[in-house]
Amino acid sequence: MKLLLSAILPVLAAAATSKPTVTIDAGTLTGGRCDDTSAVYYKSIPYAEPPVGELRFESPVAKKQFSGGKLDATSVAPACVQWTSTFNETEAESEDWCALNLVPFFGLLPVILLTLIWISLFLDVWTPSDATKDSKLPVRVWIYGGSNLNGGISNTLYDGCKSADQDAVLISINYRLGPLGFMALENAGISGNQGIQDLLLGLEWIQDNIVQFGGDPNKVNLFGQSAGAQDAFIIASLPKAPQLINSFISESGGGKNLQTNATLQSASANYASILGCASSDKSCLQSKSSSELLKAYTKDTNSGYISYGIGIDGAIGVTSANTHAFSPYLDGKVISQEPLSRGSRVPAIFGFNLDEGVIYAGSTCETNETACTEAGYGDFLKANYGPMASTVEKYYSLSNFASLGELAVVGAISKVITDSDYMCPGWRGAVATARNNVPTWAYEFTHNTTCAWMESIAQAEVSELGATHTAEISYVFGNMAFDFPGRNSCNSTAAEYHLSNQMVSLWTAMADNAAPSTDSIQWPRFQPSRNGTSPGLFFTNSTVPGTIDFSACQLWDKVNAVISATTNSTSPASASGSAKASSTAKTTSSPTPHVSGAGTILPGGLLALAVMLLHMTVFL
Repeated sequence: MKLLLSAILPVLAAAATSKPTVTIDAGTLTGGRCDDTSAVYYKSIPYAEPPVGELRFESPVAKKQFSGGKLDATSVAPACVQWTSTFNETEAESEDWCALNLVPFFGLLPVILLTLIWISLFLDVWTPSDATKDSKLPVRVWIYGGSNLNGGISNTLYDGCKSADQDAVLISINYRLGPLGFMALENAGISGNQGIQDLLLGLEWIQDNIVQFGGDPNKVNLFGQSAGAQDAFIIASLPKAPQLINSFISESGGGKNLQTNATLQSASANYASILGCASSDKSCLQSKSSSELLKAYTKDTNSGYISYGIGIDGAIGVTSANTHAFSPYLDGKVISQEPLSRGSRVPAIFGFNLDEGVIYAGSTCETNETACTEAGYGDFLKANYGPMASTVEKYYSLSNFASLGELAVVGAISKVITDSDYMCPGWRGAVATARNNVPTWAYEFTHNTTCAWMESIAQAEVSELGATHTAEISYVFGNMAFDFPGRNSCNSTAAEYHLSNQMVSLWTAMADNAAPSTDSIQWPRFQPSRNGTSPGLFFTNSTVPGTIDFSACQLWDKVNAVISATTNSTSPASASGSAKASSTAKTTSSPTPHVSGAGTILPGGLLALAVMLLHMTVFL
């Protein structure tokens, strides 16, 4: 027996430390092992050819074969080009991750310059170490947020080791951002929605290859946050959605009207003009380096051409169908119908955080003191809601926030952003989906977390932010311990680990069964009432079923309808070459419930005291 053990143990030890491999049609991947779980990963897998040269601004082309039939899939993927400084990735930015492998041959500086010229489309996969082709595990597919301008799959917040350690496969998909991912110019033959097409190709890759990683192609849940949630909702509304996914989860997004064709054509023409290209000259636009594109984008936003119109262009700002931005629109091909007129074609969850707008309102007031005055509040409403500003101001009067003292404006802005940009779009998406008798669920995340979940958030600020935008992400990934460079590590409480385990199990159940309930947690179905409430699930210190108040959404349905129907005049720069285009977007509103005059104000505030006071305040 001793001889037998002495022979077997070294073999088992070698198996535990050897690098995992998997073979797909494109070749053999060599992956790595997670440090603190039994899961394995395969990173930086190219699912498309680099969209450079003549492929820039075009539909993605599937990657057929790895060079030499092999790929080392252990390197951290660089982010796609980041267009603003808000929520941008700290990892290297690249147009082609392969350029990083040229460092030994050419040195670092030339490679840095090269990486500003290319872009690559790739995805990361995490799976249990014992998964086989017969495992048929549920698959969770992540789409990161960032206003379709920022973000990337290599953010440590999105690490899938914990998720894959709980009998599920997790995949993150990179997609093109900003002008590279969403510019449209009819005169140049640039149809737009490149980023949405990237995501669709990534989902097709998953259908073709996921069995090799232990996943079941019939149990694929698509979940996204913020802009990623909106992109996921677009995909879930497409006729082909049931062939790609079995369910969909929207975290703090989904349910907005898409940007109009006319607005995007105008913004794109303005941008081309600053680049020194005619709006009909695709080859000129394709010839520009990433550094030139970034410089022009910065110049464009500073001169107001992209942010021209109703709404602002920012990571957590308020946008409308008429806001100049690079975002999805009705192109008649990839997206032929407003998602809100279809709803999700697969079972769906729509949720939001209690204090979504705090992080935006707080940062705005810190950088611009005049923004937090009564006059500044009026300017904020006019810039974002145009002809409906006075209507919004009556409903969200500063007098309702008087108990916050000097933080009244912060509280008001926070509440307005939370309701208009996150809660009510989710409500509209849920209503549109439920209208088609597709199973739908809703949630509200209200937990005040202990640790800073992003490097850009100081630990001292966490108590002031409440359940703000992005606060739920660490819980749905199971990443609850944080060790950012240059600061003390922070570990979540036992109760928070329990809440995270509950959320991970619910998200996995959605992939596994196209329904989010588990043996221990029953999630009530979304059922909108005439007074604007619905059964749902609250994520507080644990999961608690209850009634979610969406009553303010009657107001925001009306605001949304008026703004979507408003025609913006083109900005000065567009006169030189904007494509002639008309809006194809149809205004779609959900049923309008009765608005109660005593709806509870959701919290906001820059200080812990403000959060507490705002929780106690109600409309008069």
